[in-house]
Amino acid sequence: MDISSLKTPALLVDLDKMKTNIKEMQRRIDVLGLSLRPHTKAHKIPAIAQMQIEAGAKGICTAKLGEAEVMARGGIEDILITTPIAGAEKIGRLVQLCQQYPACNVIQVIDHSYHVEEISKAAKKAGVSISLMIEVESGQQRCGLELGDELVGLIRNIQETKGVEFAGIQAYSGHLQHVKGLESRNEKAREAVVAIFDFIHTVLAPQGLEPAIVSGGGTGTYAAYQGLGFTEIQAGSYLFMDAAYQAIGDENSETQNSQFDSALKVLSTVISKPNSNRAVIDAGMKCLSIDLGMPKVDGEGVIGYKSGGDEHGILSSSEGVLDLEIGQQLVLTPSHCDTTLNNFDVLYAVSDGKVVDQWVIEGRGRSD
Repeated sequence: MDISSLKTPALLVDLDKMKTNIKEMQRRIDVLGLSLRPHTKAHKIPAIAQMQIEAGAKGICTAKLGEAEVMARGGIEDILITTPIAGAEKIGRLVQLCQQYPACNVIQVIDHSYHVEEISKAAKKAGVSISLMIEVESGQQRCGLELGDELVGLIRNIQETKGVEFAGIQAYSGHLQHVKGLESRNEKAREAVVAIFDFIHTVLAPQGLEPAIVSGGGTGTYAAYQGLGFTEIQAGSYLFMDAAYQAIGDENSETQNSQFDSALKVLSTVISKPNSNRAVIDAGMKCLSIDLGMPKVDGEGVIGYKSGGDEHGILSSSEGVLDLEIGQQLVLTPSHCDTTLNNFDVLYAVSDGKVVDQWVIEGRGRSD
């Protein structure tokens, strides 16, 4: 059907552009001699994860255990859970995930001896072994161990404990993904992790503790680490290229990134026009995430969007008059794909203005 038949607000993806983005990122990572492990928190859909794997991705990342459960149920067989877990309920679910999908390579990120002790205890009781990856602080000041004796001790702890295995190191500098300008962004990204690789080469390797996997990087920084020792890149937002990522710059522009196509859109309808320079659409904060800024209204002319609350978006024009009518449909580019996807039940795949497929966003709300 034509997209004009959809109930609004509706979440759309240009299928052709998305497929092109998948191929292009895989090509770029291949050229760098690295593996791609896309972060599926961007889309939360097993069918799209499968497309990425079929294009050459090593496996996938999920932010949370709940997302990993969705992906494993959807047939994905190599999953890195990038956030540590705590508590008997979560650890029990991790063990159950490994039991239920024995063919799936599940890796859980940790950063404390608590995780080793509690996960190994549950894993031994269940008769399974769980791979653990240690997150190392790389500038974000979120999770992650500082370099030093504690990191060495934690690796040895894993290696000496039954029920767990040492998979490698995660060094993800999420705070640098949106630094403006390619040169500045890459420079900051390298600076954030250089000490980690020095530590690996001078401290870990001589003791036989060198990690087999070093995982990190993202859509903004995937090309920043040549020669440092990353083995895989966790980029995810390249799939959709939201408005925030479009504005970070690339090889040819300090303010516009054209490496990948803008594929994710929200279809909305004008529901009110109180005066000549104010219109209201049915897309508010319950569908358009604004944590990374306001969405952009596609098309000709300069139309500004501001939040009108949960259900409303307010449009205005710097040119003084809005050439819009009640009932007219508009297309907007979200500022942040991850959180926008979490607001919808269904993603409609569109080609040439027609809906050609649709996917339930199975990972929606799985922040557990």
